[in-house]
Amino acid sequence: MAGWAGAVLLASGGLMAAYLLLRPYGDAQGVRATAEAFASPWWLVAHLSGIGALACFAAFAWAVSGAGRLGAWVRASSVVGAVLVLPYYGAESFGLHAIGRAYLDGELADLDLADAVRNHPAAIGAFGVGLVLLAVAGVGVAFAVTRSAGASSGAVTRFAGWPLGLLIALFLPQFYLPPVGRLAFGVVYLLAAAWMWRHLRTPA
Repeated sequence: MAGWAGAVLLASGGLMAAYLLLRPYGDAQGVRATAEAFASPWWLVAHLSGIGALACFAAFAWAVSGAGRLGAWVRASSVVGAVLVLPYYGAESFGLHAIGRAYLDGELADLDLADAVRNHPAAIGAFGVGLVLLAVAGVGVAFAVTRSAGASSGAVTRFAGWPLGLLIALFLPQFYLPPVGRLAFGVVYLLAAAWMWRHLRTPA
């Protein structure tokens, strides 16, 4: 694995963990707690980390996809998936942060605008399609890593891409987990990225 590919792999793991560990989860605990979560600077830090994690995964998928039809599918699905997902994250990062601050400052009577931002049909549609494409890319990366490792490699090396690939495929369902489940997902994602790096890094 080229040095920069390993770097973006580890960056994706670290940023995903930061996203889910630093994210305030008060948005599931009532109006005031929701506004405070949105207005927190940690909301911005966490969601920008999530943006970085997915962008780094797309860069990693491009780097390890290889040649042929599988490689083309991995590159296309990772890039298009990231392009479709990241605008929604931008709205979550900045739009909901501004709404939360306005509510706490008494400029808004309720948080109805938050639902409009999160549930706009075009936004949620693009987000859903993007996550499905990233799931395809995750599985494709796992196949590409197995193929590039070769039959002569040990089983651990050949299947080193599968934990992270499956976690990317499960990124959509993790939104429906309770906070403790999402925290665990971030930690496991980081461990899977480190595991893949450990077994695929180019010897010095």
